[in-house]
Amino acid sequence: MEGKATLALRILLSLLGAAALLYVFSYPDSIIPRSLLEEELEDERFTRYALKPLMFLVPLLFMEMVSLCGSRRNLVWFSGLIGVLLAAVAAWPVLTARMPELVHPTFRFEDGKLAHGMLCYAAVVACSLLVRVTLLSYLFKYYRSPDDEASYGDVDAAELDPEHALTVREIAAKPAKAKPRFLFLEIDVERIRSFHELMANLLGRRRRTRRAIIAGLALLAAWVVFFPQPTPKQALLRDLDAMYATRGTASNGMQLATTRAVHAAYRVMEYISAHESFAGFTREKAEKWLHLDRVQEAYRRQLRDERDLTLPSVDDTFLSRTRFLTVTDGTRWAVLFIRTNEAGDIINIAEVQDAGWNAIADELRRQYGEDWRGAYFRD
Repeated sequence: MEGKATLALRILLSLLGAAALLYVFSYPDSIIPRSLLEEELEDERFTRYALKPLMFLVPLLFMEMVSLCGSRRNLVWFSGLIGVLLAAVAAWPVLTARMPELVHPTFRFEDGKLAHGMLCYAAVVACSLLVRVTLLSYLFKYYRSPDDEASYGDVDAAELDPEHALTVREIAAKPAKAKPRFLFLEIDVERIRSFHELMANLLGRRRRTRRAIIAGLALLAAWVVFFPQPTPKQALLRDLDAMYATRGTASNGMQLATTRAVHAAYRVMEYISAHESFAGFTREKAEKWLHLDRVQEAYRRQLRDERDLTLPSVDDTFLSRTRFLTVTDGTRWAVLFIRTNEAGDIINIAEVQDAGWNAIADELRRQYGEDWRGAYFRD
């Protein structure tokens, strides 16, 4: 008999495997990022990109091994799958309100994030219910062994002796009568009452369990539907607060922003560009709008560095624009460029540029810009 501690450990391992499965479905590029060199070599030789579509099999096989290492296999399997699914559903509105980049992709060339991962994960749960609960239960249902059947309706060989066989008429004339064997002469009222109480307790427990499950699902649905989501203005203020967070310093002395800060900075810059928020602003007024006064002086100078910067997603050789704000975590970049009047003191246009999120997308955009400018200057 499997101990409770072993069963709990198997359920815990199943939960970890299910969490890894959801992560693989949601954020595959964080495990195997897209690389221009490996993309070019993919057709010529075997690369890790060939394994990328199959990564989800690793946590699935791990969960299967854990479920096979003892009894109550379906309990272990579905405890992991359903537990992580419920946790992800509960986390959905919180992440959407505070870190939307984890739920939906910021760029079209990013991986699908949690929204796509949940769809794939739900498909795995549905297939598990179909296969493990329905199909496998039908194919491998329990059969009694011959030894178990020996006590049900067995007849001694002597009773089947042909010399003592009866004709059909004899059997019909003398039908076999059941001989009931009473274990007690009077009705045992207490035993009947205890049996009724036992059955009532079992039925009551099932009803309470069913009601608890329904109530829990209703609360979860209410949590998802009624969790407060920020308005566009509140989302902008949230991103303004988050975009200046840092996580350390690089070897060259440059302070690095957190990945969440770069996402938030890009959303703020995109808002500024889409709404022309800086049109007619001076640099000082734009800095005040961005709340740069809250940032430490050293990091503020880095953010406001206006020197030319070469980004892998664009060639700025022939672009007459000035870098105004730069937020980076060392890999990903969010840069706000401005175009000013002839005097250089009033901002006319603000443009946002990203880089480092996807090497393939960066290269394609850079080549497209070069081709477009080459055709323009040739004409």
